[in-house]
Amino acid sequence: MRSQRFLFVAILACFLATIKCTPLSDISDSDESTSVDEKAQKRPDDYSEFDGFPFRDDDESLLDSSREMSVEDHNWDVLIFTQQWPVTTCYHWREDKPDQECSLPQKKEFWTIHGIWPTKLNQIGPSFCNNSATFDPNKLHPIEDQLETFWPDLKGMDSTEWLWRHEWQKHGTCAMLVEELDSELKYFEQGITWREKYIMSRILDASDIHPDSNNTVAAIYNAIVKALGKNPSIHCLYDGKHGISYLSEIRLCFSKSLELIDCDGVKQGDAVPVGVPGGTIITNCHIGSLVHYPSLVPPLQRKSHWKLPLVNVYKLLQFLMWFTL
Repeated sequence: MRSQRFLFVAILACFLATIKCTPLSDISDSDESTSVDEKAQKRPDDYSEFDGFPFRDDDESLLDSSREMSVEDHNWDVLIFTQQWPVTTCYHWREDKPDQECSLPQKKEFWTIHGIWPTKLNQIGPSFCNNSATFDPNKLHPIEDQLETFWPDLKGMDSTEWLWRHEWQKHGTCAMLVEELDSELKYFEQGITWREKYIMSRILDASDIHPDSNNTVAAIYNAIVKALGKNPSIHCLYDGKHGISYLSEIRLCFSKSLELIDCDGVKQGDAVPVGVPGGTIITNCHIGSLVHYPSLVPPLQRKSHWKLPLVNVYKLLQFLMWFTL
């Protein structure tokens, strides 16, 4: 009888050890390969560890659209036109909230508009400049189909109007200082015009930078400067759980006359100017690490609420052996 108890306990302990001690990083809900370099750089010291993505967009959260209008000076110097890579955006949301749905564009290699943000040099903002300029979706009917293609809310069609409302109230009301952007329709039309002119996938493709590749920040910067002749701002999201930087946004800057200019002197969240041979790169990406340009949203990692370390299994086994003797 005693030997049977021992055998049962031993089998149970071995089962727990093999199942519960499996590293979480080795378990996924999908067999789909992400093609990410297994030798990705470790977390740089200037990034904090996190469960998910630590960065908030300079545009902050869409949840702040009800915030009261700022009473600060509403003058600005440049316009930041931001294009986002939808795959990284969806990964960001999914890691932050696993049940978050995300609607990727049907077209491949298709960058979407995040926003047009009037900005003061060496500052962030202004924002919410005119609370009397309320959002009227009916004014966008002439370009609604184009907006749904180039300026969608990746959370789905049901929330697209909410995104447009937010961008207009927070940024469009400040852009109204210039005649070319002094109405809701003009503001969104300009975004579509720039998106059709500055097709980021083609710009990167011309320098052999494609989705599902790893590239240095310098290579991405050189590709854009080669095509446009102006300094952009390049933004990444860093996944500290897996040690991977993902290409997230590319921002171009324009003057009040809507001419493309360098982004030099523009403060953009945690992006800083970094001197490299041949120029200065404005980025929040780690300059010495490869940046992954994903073609697919990486598979979701299963989360376990507890793990039983092997040493604890051994201690439990010893206790049960003593108890049954």
